[in-house]
Amino acid sequence: MKDFNAWLIILVGIILILPLIGVTQLGTVTDGILAWVLAIVVLVIGIMQLIKRK
Repeated sequence: MKDFNAWLIILVGIILILPLIGVTQLGTVTDGILAWVLAIVVLVIGIMQLIKRK
């Protein structure tokens, strides 16, 4: 179950970063530096959970 949660968090991070790299179909959560920080933090949390499980 924890692996599923980690992959889900990574997926959310990817969805958050897509508008920042030019995919505008999803809209934006925020703009500027805050959006990048939020997306990167979510990705790092997901990756750390996957590494922690192994």
